[in-house]
Amino acid sequence: MNLRRLSLLWKIWLSTSVALTALFAAIGYFIQRGVQQTATLGLQEEVRASLKAYDALWQSKVELFESLASFMSGMPEALHTLEGKHRDGTQVLLESWVRATRGVRGAGYVVLISRNGAILSGAPDAGGEPLDILPILSSSERTPNDQRAGFYVQNSVLHHIVVTPFQGGPTGPGEKMGRAIAGFAVNANVARGLKDSTGSSDFIFVARGQVFASTLPDNATGNVVRNLTLNPAAMMVSDGFREYVPIGRELLDFDRKPVGKLYILRSFVGVRESIAGLRSKMLIIWLGAIVMGLLLTYVAAERIVQPVKDLDTAAGEVAMQNYDYRVAVDNDDELGRLASTFNKMCESLQAARSELIRRERIATIGRLASSIVHDLRNPLAAIYGGSEMLVDTQPTPDQTRRIAENIYRASKRIQELLDDLVRVTRGKTNMEESCDLRQLVREALISMEPAAQAQGVKIEVNIEPGLLVYADRPRIEGVFVNLVQNALDVMPKGGEVRISAAIEGGFAMTEVADTGPGIANEIRSQLFQPFVSHGKKNGLGLGLALARQTLLDHGGDLWAAPGEGDGARFILRIPRQKQSDPVDSGTAAG
Repeated sequence: MNLRRLSLLWKIWLSTSVALTALFAAIGYFIQRGVQQTATLGLQEEVRASLKAYDALWQSKVELFESLASFMSGMPEALHTLEGKHRDGTQVLLESWVRATRGVRGAGYVVLISRNGAILSGAPDAGGEPLDILPILSSSERTPNDQRAGFYVQNSVLHHIVVTPFQGGPTGPGEKMGRAIAGFAVNANVARGLKDSTGSSDFIFVARGQVFASTLPDNATGNVVRNLTLNPAAMMVSDGFREYVPIGRELLDFDRKPVGKLYILRSFVGVRESIAGLRSKMLIIWLGAIVMGLLLTYVAAERIVQPVKDLDTAAGEVAMQNYDYRVAVDNDDELGRLASTFNKMCESLQAARSELIRRERIATIGRLASSIVHDLRNPLAAIYGGSEMLVDTQPTPDQTRRIAENIYRASKRIQELLDDLVRVTRGKTNMEESCDLRQLVREALISMEPAAQAQGVKIEVNIEPGLLVYADRPRIEGVFVNLVQNALDVMPKGGEVRISAAIEGGFAMTEVADTGPGIANEIRSQLFQPFVSHGKKNGLGLGLALARQTLLDHGGDLWAAPGEGDGARFILRIPRQKQSDPVDSGTAAG
């Protein structure tokens, strides 16, 4: 698309449309980005809230186990069992544990250990396999009088265990009686309980490179753990299909050393759906805003450009010399002031044109009068002198004849000058007829043959007989007379004039060439303008101007062709049939 050919209205509208589209697109992009960032931060807050909820739930469960272990350590059945005095004490303790943890998801197990490390009782659920308590006892020996809790990995099971010391007995309250090991396996059941309790957050328990519990499918869990291992500080993590906002928490053992990690995840699916819905609404709003903006922009641009269109139309009218045209001024802005200035310019041009025409008319009258006075002075002087001689003297018959001849020639010259003036205003006469061009030229040359012979000028006519043209015979004859007479005037010592014609389309292209000095360069561009004369003592300077106008009135033309060697060459384009629309002299070629 060529932008230079577009109108000003379209340029303004397209540029504004592009700007509006880019602006709305940028606004939409930043709004969507802001919404996504806000949603991400919101999810992060939800994950932190889930972490706090996890801490609270986990701590309450641990405290429950710690309280139960402490309570059981003070029961007589426990002491009797540890002393070997009560064989049914173990059963009583287990029943008490079951009653106390009834309704607690992942209630787990309890194990009683004597002071010498013997296992006295154990819960039926110890993660699906016998619990290896030696590492636990070894770790708890570092602080034998304190209750301790931590994560413990045995084979393929992750445990959370609380070790509670039993103190008391016959020797005093500070005597060490044994320990109670209470705990539960961290499995899918525990993870689901956490998810239900924290508002649908997902949990993954990882220790020693192994996943022990997860609320996600296996494939998704593996992808999430792999991605978080590669980039622990990631703000977003993907399972291959969905994205999550993660947060991590270290899993500590009895010595407060990390043995694994808990990942709490919040799915980004809901946010994605919300953003997709927002994007759809924004797209609809954006399209509507763009359409409305384009319509309003087009209307506004059209109103802005309309004064420019009016000025363009007015400039075209002024270019066609219609200085009466005016532009409506509807406002006081820059375009209004420009329109007002344009109207003032038209008024100035109109006034200047009128003044120029007036002055040109006066100057034309002056030049015409000066030419007439100059050209009439010589023949009038000849007539006055001859008449004076006839009145004041008694001339002989020979003298009288010479005086009469001088008076006749002077009178004929005056008649020719008057005929030239009449032809200036005659214009088209509508007397065209079909004429034989050769015969027309011969008749025009009859009156000039004596003068040509006297000057030694040879006139040669090379026109085929029967070549018909459509012309006003007297006016076209006058054209040939003018051209040949001009040739005779510049060849007083002899020469040659050649007249030839050829058919070209619907015209007879006629050439009049002489062997004179040619056309001076200083007047070639003004050759057919009125009152232009060069190297002639007599004449108004109207001959060639009238000759060309005659051809234009017939629908033809007259121009000076470049000379080949010496002399001048004039080309006459004479129509061979009637022309309906004559060409004005101001627009024809020449």
